[in-house]
Amino acid sequence: MGRRTRDAVTVTCSACGAQDAIQIDITLPDDSDVTFNSCHRCEHRWWESGSRVIDLNAVLEKARKR
Repeated sequence: MGRRTRDAVTVTCSACGAQDAIQIDITLPDDSDVTFNSCHRCEHRWWESGSRVIDLNAVLEKARKR
């Protein structure tokens, strides 16, 4: 899995509204780009692909080496 860096952005947690969540961009083995998000305040975690939230199981399926 690869990592990319980008300019700082404000990530707002959809669960509690905190604006101090972290965001990590990851390129999976199938070359799809996903973003992992984690809130420091409430510990809510979510994944995104493009501009939509995706289920962890979808991420794990994409990450599986074939």
